[in-house]
Amino acid sequence: MGHGTKVVKRLQQNSLTTADITAVSMANTAPAMSFFFSFATIAAAAGIASPLAIVVAAIVILLKINSLVEFTRVTPSTGSYISYIGKTFGPVAGVMAAWALSFGFIVAVGFVIAVLGGWTSLILQQFLHVTVAWQFFSILFVLVVGYLVYRGVKISTKWAAAMFAFELLLILVSMAAIIVTHWHRLSFSSFNPHYIKNGLAGMGLAFPLAVFLFIGVGNPGAMVEETQNPRRAVPVAIYTATLLVTVIYVLMAWTTSVAFHNNAQAIASQSVPFVVAASKALGPFTLLVYLAGLTSTFASLIGATNAQARMIFSAGREGLLPFELGRVSRYGTPVSAIILYLGVALTITLIWAHHGSPLTIAGVIATLGTIPVALVYLVLNLAVPVYYLRECRSQFSWLRHLVIPIAGTLALILPLWGLIEPGQPAPFNAFPWIVLGLLMVAWAYALWRLRHIPDLADRVGSIIADE
Repeated sequence: MGHGTKVVKRLQQNSLTTADITAVSMANTAPAMSFFFSFATIAAAAGIASPLAIVVAAIVILLKINSLVEFTRVTPSTGSYISYIGKTFGPVAGVMAAWALSFGFIVAVGFVIAVLGGWTSLILQQFLHVTVAWQFFSILFVLVVGYLVYRGVKISTKWAAAMFAFELLLILVSMAAIIVTHWHRLSFSSFNPHYIKNGLAGMGLAFPLAVFLFIGVGNPGAMVEETQNPRRAVPVAIYTATLLVTVIYVLMAWTTSVAFHNNAQAIASQSVPFVVAASKALGPFTLLVYLAGLTSTFASLIGATNAQARMIFSAGREGLLPFELGRVSRYGTPVSAIILYLGVALTITLIWAHHGSPLTIAGVIATLGTIPVALVYLVLNLAVPVYYLRECRSQFSWLRHLVIPIAGTLALILPLWGLIEPGQPAPFNAFPWIVLGLLMVAWAYALWRLRHIPDLADRVGSIIADE
């Protein structure tokens, strides 16, 4: 294939079933962890009817997923967003997408790493009265996850699925305890649009935060090469996971509201309101809800590393990033991409959170990482009609390939603007400039790469998952 590698390096095909990647997709969203640290802010913005903001966010995510699914149906690629954008708009756009997504994923997973260490340290301190620095646990879990992901996609996926199943069980037990202890005060006011705080303004404020609950649900789109019948399995898995996670979030929001007697202000005053509510309901079994957060974060780190490292690997294999990142281990895993992904993410997290609380700094890290990722999502929506009209005109659907992608693009503008709008406090006001600088460097690198690899345009997305 021209310059660089002589032999196409493939991952282990047909290793995963539809059930496997459905579990990975759900584990990626980390329902417990995501909800624990987001719901207070969502409730503060939307009021007691915050479950409705979650439903609206889910609809927007489904619009975005449509674009990923439609590309997967016709040209499934491990590069996922990167390859699809590169095939549509050319190698320069592909390189810029690779830089943006790699940077965004590596920085954003720092949220997971920081929470994993901080939450474990908190559990030991609260229940065993033992104080251990959170950095120790962050490093330990990164090494464990790195080993599992390196050892094979089947092994690591089974671990992620098992951790998610345990997490889900603990969430269900916690919600059941809340319902039982508040049986005489059950109310469904949370589902009444009349109770949305400040109407559309409140919904608009909560919407970007609710969208972030679903970040990662489409990551298994990068695992097509290892999935049986990926053109069908991946779309089924991603849609199924999105719908199931939506139900989980809505029920968690409702039970939290019930526990706080439909007092949105009281919910907003707590850093982790669901944990507070579940702790009171569970009594001596309070540890269970804390373990839900721990297993959630651990499963999320496995799922994120598996999927996101594969996109970086694919970009390296195709030449959009350095070829070394396209190296495959003897276990059929993207070893160089895994090392880069976890190594850089851990380093950034430890430096960034050195002088602050990991559970506080995690949200700041996630914000910076989300900006370039949201940009890539937006560009993917724009790519769908262009690609189908040019390459698959006979399969073109006005609804799936034009109307829904445009709706998805418009829907993403609001949460993206919420991240980059002027006048934000430090360090958030610097984040848009950091991302802009990154894109300029990526553009220059893309031009340099194109001069040194003349067939780069032919390489992008050239390795089809099931061929």
